[in-house]
Amino acid sequence: MAGELINNILSNFYEFENKLNGSRLSAVHTIRKDALDKFKLIGFPTAKNEEWKFSNPGFVHNHNFELSLNGNDEKITQEIVNQYKFENLDEHLLVFVNGFYSARLSDVKPKKRHIIIGSFAEAIERNSVELLAYFGKFADYNNNGFSALNTAFAQDGAFILIPDGTVVERPIRLLFITDAREQSVLTMPRNLIIAGECSQFKIVETSHTIGSQPCFNNVVSEIVMDFSSNVEYYNIQNNNENSYYVGTTQVSQQRGSIFTGTTITLKGNYIRNNLNSLLDAEACETNYNGLYFVGGNSFVDNHTLIDHAKPNCNSNEVYKGILNDKANVVFNGKIIVRPDAQKTNAFQTNRNILLTDDAKIHTKPQLEIFADDVKCSHGATSGYLDRDSLFYLRSRGIGEEMAKTLLLNAFASEVLEKINIAELRDMVKSYIANKLIQDDVYFCDVLDQLK
Repeated sequence: MAGELINNILSNFYEFENKLNGSRLSAVHTIRKDALDKFKLIGFPTAKNEEWKFSNPGFVHNHNFELSLNGNDEKITQEIVNQYKFENLDEHLLVFVNGFYSARLSDVKPKKRHIIIGSFAEAIERNSVELLAYFGKFADYNNNGFSALNTAFAQDGAFILIPDGTVVERPIRLLFITDAREQSVLTMPRNLIIAGECSQFKIVETSHTIGSQPCFNNVVSEIVMDFSSNVEYYNIQNNNENSYYVGTTQVSQQRGSIFTGTTITLKGNYIRNNLNSLLDAEACETNYNGLYFVGGNSFVDNHTLIDHAKPNCNSNEVYKGILNDKANVVFNGKIIVRPDAQKTNAFQTNRNILLTDDAKIHTKPQLEIFADDVKCSHGATSGYLDRDSLFYLRSRGIGEEMAKTLLLNAFASEVLEKINIAELRDMVKSYIANKLIQDDVYFCDVLDQLK
């Protein structure tokens, strides 16, 4: 089956290549071919790979995924898009169907000159200098088979360029819709986001599947941050039980830049998030926030890497999980402090609550420190709801179900309150409240409820 899959991929690549005509000689396609050669050598990872020890992606061999080679949004109506919009949110909306940009369904508001909020394919077509400078430079495709495959088939996705000194007030929404109503689907969106000096903006990436056929989204995003830029990146994952997702986000930070990455995982069959930041100049700041609230037979693996390459940088990472039913979750968070990265402050926390005996968590916080003048810490906890806290709330006249809800809400709030887009925060809170079979009124601070 594995050999058949590889043969299908190669056949798809040659079909894709034959449609390129003159652009087969372009610099972008040279990178694609190099990535394909790397993929031929390394293939897909297996459980023998230490980084995939607990998250063997065997699903790639168990389904006949059909690679989407061109965009076809004809069967996606505006009503379908509307159901994924956030109420009252004024946003720049980019819609992608099976990995390809849909101008018909998108809604990009009027914007300042030189701001580019558009598609990766359009940037390739106009020979964007910025795309040629950064494409494939940060997301490693030499050792990551999924990144290599995505790079080989990089056709479309989001291309965002925010010039020096520009503040974009409206959030930029990347809405990925996978249409799996008629057949299984493989999509490979490629995103490139460039933040100019002193620029500031927010990105919200959401992915949704319609239909019951299996689908696999293999997504790669490269985020390039210049001097004193500030980027907030939100990734909301709420798919169905037949969806498989591998996402790799690579951030490169220059002096004084601030990156905040927030990953909220609510539903999906198999989800692997690779979130990596390189702090490549002094005075950078990196913040990772994560919340996964999953049940059923969902599998979620959050792999994070914060690489402190230069001195006087700060990072803070908080990932929290609520596991129900037979959910299986992995957290592997690595912080590297290079020899030159003196005066580093780096902190990492992973906390998990298991709601059933069948839920499983594998947590592996890692610190690799090669400098001596640093402040670093990491810690991980996993367990059930605290009985003493439950007893205390019950003694105040609160019913058992309400007490559990209050504790879970308070547990999740540390991450949710860091979402700086009110409409997005309210949506996630509402989903969690419904998942707990409670009304929104119960999503509040424990102390407020007790007053």
